[in-house]
Amino acid sequence: MQARLNAKRSFRHGVHPPEQKEATNRQAIRQFPFAPVMVIPLSQHIGKPARAVVREGQEVLRGQLLAEPDGFVSVAMHAPAAGVVKRIALAPYANGKMVESIYLQPFPGAGQE
Repeated sequence: MQARLNAKRSFRHGVHPPEQKEATNRQAIRQFPFAPVMVIPLSQHIGKPARAVVREGQEVLRGQLLAEPDGFVSVAMHAPAAGVVKRIALAPYANGKMVESIYLQPFPGAGQE
């Protein structure tokens, strides 16, 4: 029994499921439009939440700094699209808690490049 507990658990040469790409491998890559509102949580990990450097109503460009690190374990956040900061308020996070977030409304036709 002890030998089984100490046995190395792995897959020989990794996992290689069938690719099944026949349905799509000849189709062009498509980009979906942005969501009408993007919610960017200021808390991205176990560290301290970032501090917003934008204000409600401010227009931002794609890649522009939205929030800066505010502690030892913190991270900067940048705009995923050009748009308007609609509000900075609480929003539900993936763990179910409410966290301060930036609500960004992308401009119509905002590019993904």
